[in-house]
Amino acid sequence: MRLRIAYTKIEDARYIAHLDLTRVFERAIRRAEIKMSYSEGFNPRPKISFGFALAVGTEGEREYVDIDLQQDMDLGEVLARVQEQLPPGIRLLQGRALDSGAKSLMAVLNAASYRIRVPMALPILPERLQEAVSAWLAREHVTFSRYTKKGPTDKDIRPWIKQLTGEIQGDEIFFDLEVEMGNAGSVRPEEVLASLRELENLPLDLDAQHVVRTGVHVSYEGEKSSPLEER
Repeated sequence: MRLRIAYTKIEDARYIAHLDLTRVFERAIRRAEIKMSYSEGFNPRPKISFGFALAVGTEGEREYVDIDLQQDMDLGEVLARVQEQLPPGIRLLQGRALDSGAKSLMAVLNAASYRIRVPMALPILPERLQEAVSAWLAREHVTFSRYTKKGPTDKDIRPWIKQLTGEIQGDEIFFDLEVEMGNAGSVRPEEVLASLRELENLPLDLDAQHVVRTGVHVSYEGEKSSPLEER
């Protein structure tokens, strides 16, 4: 039996790194006394796979995981038993059994939505904010230097951005961002706001920004769907 489950990764759970998250789910399933299927070979591993990793510190309101079980079970019973063993902040939202030939999460997910809250370092008028966002979106290329183990690497992040809007609420700005994702990578929300501050001279307090990934999607011809709908 192969399951696809939607879950949250919020509050303190947002500090769980991706590799540790795999261990958290494996441990919870074992403690729930549910038998997972294992890979073959010299070092068998439980058949559990996630979608695109969340950066440590970023909350996820609707993430996904695929889990292979050794036998068919009632879906509601599986979700209830596993939920009891998971730490606060990880809540199972929904699940479904997959067909045997269903594609993996990494094969179908290609877009993500974010909600970013960032304080203003100086007051910004709504008109100034909209002008800055429009000017950024009008750019054909936006080069951002990403630092890796091999040193700084310049990357054009503009092609990855599908949508960007901003709204002032009190002394903070709420940005809604939608990005493309794929095997070639993606763009980090922090990189988009850093380039927006630098290129459009917006006084944003990036040290205090709070990022939430509101969802990951299957995007096709302008329409978004959930990977739970994939057969």
